[in-house]
Amino acid sequence: MSFKLLPRLIAFPIIACIGQCWWMANYSPTNMAASMIWIPLLAYAWFCIGGLTHEIVHGNLNSTPLVVTVSAKIIGTVLGIPHTVYREVHMRHHAYLNTPLDWEMWPYSDPRASLRFRRIFVWFDIVFAVVATPIIWGRICFSKESPVPLPIRRTMKIEYCGIAVFWLGTIGTGIWMHQTGRFQFQPEHFIFALPPLLATAVNGLRKIMDHVGTSSFDPLHGTRTVVGPSFITRTLSFFNFDLAVHGPHHRYPKLECSSLKQRMEEISEANPGQRYPIFPSFFAAFVDTLVAMVRNPGVGVNAGCTDDLSHLPSQTSAKVSSETHWG
Repeated sequence: MSFKLLPRLIAFPIIACIGQCWWMANYSPTNMAASMIWIPLLAYAWFCIGGLTHEIVHGNLNSTPLVVTVSAKIIGTVLGIPHTVYREVHMRHHAYLNTPLDWEMWPYSDPRASLRFRRIFVWFDIVFAVVATPIIWGRICFSKESPVPLPIRRTMKIEYCGIAVFWLGTIGTGIWMHQTGRFQFQPEHFIFALPPLLATAVNGLRKIMDHVGTSSFDPLHGTRTVVGPSFITRTLSFFNFDLAVHGPHHRYPKLECSSLKQRMEEISEANPGQRYPIFPSFFAAFVDTLVAMVRNPGVGVNAGCTDDLSHLPSQTSAKVSSETHWG
């Protein structure tokens, strides 16, 4: 495992889990000074755990299959998105980027989704991400159009049952503690839920910033890539596994995250006549995204692409595998 990868793997599960417990155990929810420090720190830590899930699915963690699988299942259970669901949706995102077969970018990639619906949904996707995200990802399990074979969908449903048991047990324990007087929950305690809720919203915005408004099906042109010189840009990108260097990631999905920036430089030097959507900061990429969110929140066909898609399989027969599309 690369030394450049190790700090990112260690830091955020520790900060998110232990830090969340430490904050809840040692600080009052009405302590605004402490909350102003802990909320953004923990929100970013929870956000980066999403990046860790992404690296696990791509097979970029050089660990034993058992450790990788167990880690992915645990994270998926806590985050509410089964590992198998994440894997199947994300493989199709890479295989059919920005096309109607890109389940991860629904409804922005769906030509049946009206402009009005997409304009409403894009804000729902961010503000109510804790609801929107499970809907988007869960479609591949429960939709009649799902291309996933039934045995795999059965696995997904079992994992969803595990998530339900975990969260019902967690919530039930909290209610039991309140009813028995072991801990008195007050409305102000909901502030402790802000970090993971904010992280979910930011992750929804990240997905939108990566693609919404891009019309190309090409990995380098159908993504926004953030590569900037500032300390803030480089630091934020580093700790989220350089996923902001998104074009090279889509072109070379098995490439280690620490090599993505160098690969983008090599691509740009080898193709001086090409204009790739590269932005010098997250703010610049956000402004470009905001324009697309207001005008036309779509990708591919919904963003104006007129390329011939007759070669694509039907929605229900679009099969992928990690070997054929990530290998």
